[in-house]
Amino acid sequence: MCYKDELQEKNWETLQRALDKDGAPAFIRRYFILCKSKATAKNYWSTIRDLLMWAIENKIIPKNSISEITPEDMLNIEAPEVNMYLDYKVSHDNITLTTIETKKNALRSFWKYLVETNQCPVSNNVIGSVTYDGIKSSIYNNSIKKCPKDDDIKDMEERIRAKKDPFLRERNLLVLRVLKGTGVREGELAGLDLQDVDFVGDEWGGAYILVLGKGSYRKENKRKVYLTKDAQNAIQEWLEIRKKKKHIIDKDALFLNKNGKRLTESNIQAIFKVYGNGLTPHMLRHWYATIIANQDGGSLAAQQQLGHHSILTTRQNYINNTYRMRDILDAI
Repeated sequence: MCYKDELQEKNWETLQRALDKDGAPAFIRRYFILCKSKATAKNYWSTIRDLLMWAIENKIIPKNSISEITPEDMLNIEAPEVNMYLDYKVSHDNITLTTIETKKNALRSFWKYLVETNQCPVSNNVIGSVTYDGIKSSIYNNSIKKCPKDDDIKDMEERIRAKKDPFLRERNLLVLRVLKGTGVREGELAGLDLQDVDFVGDEWGGAYILVLGKGSYRKENKRKVYLTKDAQNAIQEWLEIRKKKKHIIDKDALFLNKNGKRLTESNIQAIFKVYGNGLTPHMLRHWYATIIANQDGGSLAAQQQLGHHSILTTRQNYINNTYRMRDILDAI
């Protein structure tokens, strides 16, 4: 079982426990079978559950618990009720407008299922008529805010260098270099196996790694991400360290933790939490896209490396067009 399959299984088990705890009716539970990402499914249930509990507490759904809800009860929730719910979340729970947009997306997906299933009398996706607007993350958290400064990355490197444990020090530095030199997500890096590295490369971009991207769960969907020279060197240096590691448990995994198991997505996030001083792995993805976009290949090369289906996603959300603007202006 590959890393992503293991994560899917764990997330599915966690979701099932949550659904069991609330006694979620069968017609609701069926929706989550359709969710491709079980991590997303977990988050969606949190939003759906919250709305249903609010509707029960406010006598919109005339039941005492989620377990008692019937398909017909869903007819009681229309656009005005969802508006009231979102307004309540902002005024009482102080949630952000970006979170409002995320909640609307989750509810829109759930209501789409209610409309399409024969097990529920709902015939209209009421979320489309909800007028309470949030703000899309691409506008609220723009590419400038998400892209770290070069000095911030250097400061993180220095903090890692102060680590006394030589294995963790070198591994963490090399993980950072690979993220800088590929722009891959932390989950993609965690999922890398030894066989996913090709130092010979091809005629187009040289050495590369094969990553299973966001929303993909089959090995056939792996995409090539070409390596910068420094990322290639970092992986080669890591392999030398890995050879000396005793008691390796996950023998196929490229990066390992101290116990010889696969380095997980949460492990990588923890490295940044300890040493990043506010930096996240995803911020390095923005930095990488910005650097690539400033080369001859431009944003098209950045799009290909990041695996985005649309170049608009790359341009609008990932490339900081003010990067090193001061140097440019000073040179004029």
